[in-house]
This record gives sequence, structure tokens and C-alpha cells, in this order.
Amino acid sequence: MVEEKIIKFYREKSGLTQAQLCEGICSVTHLSKIERGLTEYSKEITGMLAQRLKINLQAETNRYHRLSKKLQQWEQAIVMQHGAESKTYREELEKEPLIKMPEFQQIYQLLSVRYFLFNQDLNTANQLIKEIQRQEGILSGYTRNMLKHIIGIYYFQMGEFRHCIEHLTKIDIEHYNNEEYFYHLALAYHSVHSNITAYYYGKKALSFFQRTLNILRIIDTELMLIVQLNAKELHHFEETKEKYEQLLKLCDSVRSPAYKAKVYHNFGFECYRRKLYSESVGYFNDALALMDQSSPQYLTTLYQYINASYRGKLTPVTTLLTLAEKGFKGAKKINSPQWMDFQMVIYEMKDDNENYYTLIEETILPYYQKIGYFILVEHYERKLFYYYSEKGDLKKAMKIAHSYIGSKTSFYDHH
Repeated sequence: MVEEKIIKFYREKSGLTQAQLCEGICSVTHLSKIERGLTEYSKEITGMLAQRLKINLQAETNRYHRLSKKLQQWEQAIVMQHGAESKTYREELEKEPLIKMPEFQQIYQLLSVRYFLFNQDLNTANQLIKEIQRQEGILSGYTRNMLKHIIGIYYFQMGEFRHCIEHLTKIDIEHYNNEEYFYHLALAYHSVHSNITAYYYGKKALSFFQRTLNILRIIDTELMLIVQLNAKELHHFEETKEKYEQLLKLCDSVRSPAYKAKVYHNFGFECYRRKLYSESVGYFNDALALMDQSSPQYLTTLYQYINASYRGKLTPVTTLLTLAEKGFKGAKKINSPQWMDFQMVIYEMKDDNENYYTLIEETILPYYQKIGYFILVEHYERKLFYYYSEKGDLKKAMKIAHSYIGSKTSFYDHH
């Protein structure tokens, strides 16, 4: 029953002891059993208790059920990536007095973390995670697994992919029916260059989003699956292009410029990998036109735009240097590791090889090794190997080669 929970909540909120509340109405023992749901009780007694607490018990019971439903709707809005709707639910929930009830407070705090993660506020999210972890012993099976999911998302956004996988793989699906976490697992495995596993979890996530009619997340997952198809070797370009064009139409059908920007960005990068620099720059430019310039995503696309323009010799270097300096300052302002990308391309455009490779060796490579981003670790180890080989510095070249080969797994000795 709900009434006993409401009576206990408002008694504690009013600062009354059980004896003070039940005086002249019932015994303390009876009230204690009512609050714990251990006995039957008459409406007359609960009515008198509610009157003393100055509450309308029926109205509060209705409020309780509405609040429970609204929390579910907020979670759904976050999973569906409905930003404005999610913000509205949060503002409404903040005003609800019953939100401080223990069974609501746990889920409210967890969803608040997801809300801040969705809005890229990692500092606030981290503070809330620490608060919740101090109460982990009293979490239910669902909320305990939800916490693992949320910590996994946090680590992914921090770029710590191994920690992300560690937490997400501990989720017990029997106690957590939100299969959205398969998508985050797929992204994390992609980021550590485990493409087959990423594709496997991506297909599971796609199935979940299709069952729940989550169009935006279907776009997300389809984008990730296209990347997996082209990860190890380049897939047929016309087929790949057709997939991207279908996703662009889908973005238009749901009127989502933010997702359209994602598709343009990914298509631009796919063209860049194939050395189709003119097409690449065009798609990056389309993406930038749809993005908020203060967002981290804008900086990522700006860097790729500069890089593709420079490789294809499509824009004067002086113009690109100005853009790169802007990106460098923007990344530093929000404390984003993307400053390394902009600094690197600045050195490259200035033909400053010494600082370029020093930055890779002393800053960029250790950073990606630390967070487990193996795709970029391999990329930069190869660059350093060829650089030192050409310089004749065989000692450093062999050191890089040893690290690179040591990270590889033999097909015949995969254990």
C-alpha cells in the first residue's frame, strides 16, 4: 500500500515522533506496523493521522502514482534523446515534494546523472555519482545495475574505454531491462578496436531500439554499424554512400538537425579515409553549419574539416591556421583533450616536424595509451616508427616497433 509510505514521509518531514503523531488515535506499536506495512488498518485511523499531518491522503496517493509515472517518462525521454522534453520533466520533478521519498530519491538522483551526462556536464555528473556510491548498499537490483550503466557512460565520455567496458559488462540483464547499454558497450568496444564485438553489441542495441521505436537511437546505432563495416577494410563505397543518404533522409523525417550533423560528420570522415578530400570537406562543412559552436562536437568536426582541407590543398594554409588557433583556444577553454589535435595540425601546417613528433611521443601517445584508445595508439605508433626510421634513429624506432608488435594478438595463439 502507498498510504503508509506517505504517512511516514510526512511525519518525518514534519519532525514528529511516532508517539506525537498517534497520540489519541492509536498505539505507537500500531502506527509503527502501519508505517512498515505489517498490519491492516482502518481508513478512519489513517484519515485521522492524515488530518493531523494536514494532508489530503487521497490527493497525495494520486500524486505518488503520477510521480512514479513521470519518473518513467523522464527516463524514456533521456533514452530517446529528447533534450527539451527531458529538461521539462526535470524542472517539474524538482518541484514535487514526494521526490524526496527514498524509493523516488534513488531513481531521481540516477536519472539526474544521466541528464547531466546528456548535457556534457561531466563535473556535476561525477559529484552525483560519488554521492550515490555512498548509498550503494541500499540500492535495489534495478538501480544498482542502472548505476553501473551510468558509470559506464561517464567513463566513455571521459575517454576511459576500458573502465567503461569493465562496468557495463557487470550489468545483470535479469535485473535491468534497459538494453540501451548494449549500444554503449558497442561504442566502447569500437573505441578499443574490437570491431567484431562492437558489431555484435551494436546489432543487439539496434534490435532494442527498433522494438521500442526509438528512431534517433536507431540512427545512432546504424551510424556505428556502418563504421564497423568499414573499420578493418573499406566497404563498397556506393553501398556505404547509400546507407548514409538513407540516414540523412531519416533525420529529415524526424526533423533532427543535430543528428543530421552527426551523419554528415561520419560521412565526411568516411570520404576522408578514402582520400576523397573535396567531398569530405563538403560534408564536414554541412555538419558545421548545423552545430552549436560551443559544443565539443563542433570542435571535433572543425578539426576534421581543417585536416581534410589541408590534405586536399583546398584552402589557403593561412586561413586554416586561423581556424586551428580558434579551435585550440576553444578546446583549452573547456578543458578538452582536443587541444592536442589542433596543436598537432598547427605544427604540421608550419612544417615544424620536431615539435610535431615530440607532441605525439610525449603527450598524445601516452594519453591514448592511458585511456585505452587503441585505434589511435596504433595510428600514432606507426607515425613515430616511420619518422624515427627515416631519421636513422633505430633505437627509438625499435622501441616503438616492440610496443606495437607486443600489443598484437596472433591468430594461432590468441590466448
